[in-house]
Amino acid sequence: MFFPSVVTVVVVVILVTLVVFGVLLYRYFCHNKGDYRTTGELAPGDDPDESSNQTAGEKKEYFI
Repeated sequence: MFFPSVVTVVVVVILVTLVVFGVLLYRYFCHNKGDYRTTGELAPGDDPDESSNQTAGEKKEYFI
């Protein structure tokens, strides 16, 4: 007599859990989507000479 109602509640709880998990997973993947850049490539519009000049300090040491 109470068996169909218990099955219905269990199925609804499982479906709600799956929907919540899917929404959280979707939000996680959308939030953590970013640009893929390697260290060998410069971003579009960056000057390659400018990046090498920033690493040089005030004092320079030359080896002959």
